[in-house]
Amino acid sequence: MGSNCVASTSIGCLFCCKGCNAEKVRNAFTFIPPQPSYEIVPALDDEGNEKLKMAYLLEGLASSQLYRLASEAAEVRELVTRTGSRIALVWLRQDKVLPRREQAQAADSEAAAEGASRPSGEKQEPIVLLHCHGNATDIGMMMGPYYELAKVLGIEVVGIEYSGYGSASGKPSSHNTYADTEAAYDYLIQQGVSPKRIVAYGQSVGSGPVSSLASKKTLGGIVLHSPLLSGIKVVDPKPDSCCRPSCIWSCFDFYPNDRRIKTLTCPVFIMHGQRDDIIPFYHGYRLHKSCPKQVRWPGYFPARASHNDLVETDMRAYFGELSSFLYDVKRIAQGQRVEPPSPEKPQQVQMIVKTVVREPQEASKDAALEVNGQPEYPQSGKGDDFIGHVAEPKAGPEDGRYEQLRKGNIAVPGGLAFGTNGASPGAESTAGAVEKAAAD
Repeated sequence: MGSNCVASTSIGCLFCCKGCNAEKVRNAFTFIPPQPSYEIVPALDDEGNEKLKMAYLLEGLASSQLYRLASEAAEVRELVTRTGSRIALVWLRQDKVLPRREQAQAADSEAAAEGASRPSGEKQEPIVLLHCHGNATDIGMMMGPYYELAKVLGIEVVGIEYSGYGSASGKPSSHNTYADTEAAYDYLIQQGVSPKRIVAYGQSVGSGPVSSLASKKTLGGIVLHSPLLSGIKVVDPKPDSCCRPSCIWSCFDFYPNDRRIKTLTCPVFIMHGQRDDIIPFYHGYRLHKSCPKQVRWPGYFPARASHNDLVETDMRAYFGELSSFLYDVKRIAQGQRVEPPSPEKPQQVQMIVKTVVREPQEASKDAALEVNGQPEYPQSGKGDDFIGHVAEPKAGPEDGRYEQLRKGNIAVPGGLAFGTNGASPGAESTAGAVEKAAAD
């Protein structure tokens, strides 16, 4: 029996042990809420007014200077979604992250880049990055990266929690993530943020709600970081062969990014590490190629990066590519006509920490992209808030659950398991997390 048939049969067994409930099957291997890293508590601002604040529950976060700065800079809100969940939203505004001097320098740099088309020092509304995190973290663990994004790129970052994660009520599900993301978007619009200044950023599983949002709402652009083609396609052992799970069990599918991306009208930037063994590289590559050419920006596909280290593998390249895309989105929001840059022509971009030259690369036909030289990290020293010194949070599970599914190893209640050899492989061949996912 081929690997596709084995994987499809195993999912059928999971369907039966889940009481033939498709939603439970979808959620079994998708949502992995970690122990909450934070709580939302009442506090007072400098003027004695009541506000909400994020308090870390993990000692590693509470003792980190970077995370403390992020918490102090964050504006915290609680939203109620259309499904009834109460979720947390954090907003790192530019005036809380960047000193006035740095804001003025950023404005002057942009004016120079635009040929002094506007007065030097004139305040421009920043891009607002609406971030949807991966399935193995929460917004508390993401506060460090949020702060880095805001400070390095000179933007504002909004992090949204998923139902059932962190301090949020409700249960994790694909349907709830759609409602969570839409609630955050609606809140930004109510606060006066122009849709053209909102860039939705979906990391790993977060690519699902972001693609959905982009298909329904007006956005300045989207960033898909290690995205998936669709929820069920993640477990296809051989994606181009017959009997693959995504074909046999298409009724279980969710997050159909591969279908939605073909209809998008806003700029799209996709990045994916070629050594990703959680969501294989071909997912991001095929999404990139499926995107309409008029909105497809050159992708970023580092050869040495995997699922959970795409940023830290080469931080200068990551921030440079992202900065270039956001710069284009901002120009479009200002009414300028901007076409996707040619892969052959480097583009000058502006960053708060340093200016880099972008040399975008299209993926070759065989997806064999190489990166020359050693990774170059932003230099960190006194006064720079330890930018680049915080470990990248784990966006996806590292317990091998997806690899186990692709091999057809799936535990079911009672200890029975089906493996690739047709026998019960036992505890040694199925990760503990896989057993938990099969149980109610």
